[in-house]
Amino acid sequence: MAIAIWMLLFSLLARATGAAQSESDELAREHRRLVAAVAEYEPSTPYVVINTQDNLLVLHDGDQVLRRAVCATGSGRKLEGDKRWHRWTFDTPKGRFAVLRKVADPIWIRPAWDFIEQAEEIPIFAEDRRRFQYGVLGEYALYFLKDFMIHGTLFEVNLGKSITHGCVRLGSKDLRYFYQAVQVGWPVYIY
Repeated sequence: MAIAIWMLLFSLLARATGAAQSESDELAREHRRLVAAVAEYEPSTPYVVINTQDNLLVLHDGDQVLRRAVCATGSGRKLEGDKRWHRWTFDTPKGRFAVLRKVADPIWIRPAWDFIEQAEEIPIFAEDRRRFQYGVLGEYALYFLKDFMIHGTLFEVNLGKSITHGCVRLGSKDLRYFYQAVQVGWPVYIY
């Protein structure tokens, strides 16, 4: 009887090992396919890479690193207002984007979540003066989505932290460099 049980256990272990090996082989094939796909793609322009785990922004030109900068990225915090459409998660979007536009002296148009965080009444009209703030975003902004950008900060002590509402913040010297160096249309990879 004990021999039969051991043979059954050995048989189950062999099947499980075979399944695990098959799954491992499948993962290895998928890894090789992805590496080959990435190797075939070589950007024709310099590109920006933003690591949201390490809060690091890097400008590459092929294999060469042109500039590294400590940044601040999305906190991942959630906020809910009193209405069902007032729900936000403050993450920096991940994926492949491009620099859509560059703005000097950007004006921040306060979104509804900022009024909720500040316990202020949300203005009804889009033209309400309370929505517009100057100087909050630093000297420059590089948009990679409609409402997301690389911009400056009033609190450089927070660089290196996951603390933003989703935008990527840089110190003033790094921001000036990136504003001057990066062109509209260049890729932005965020992970």
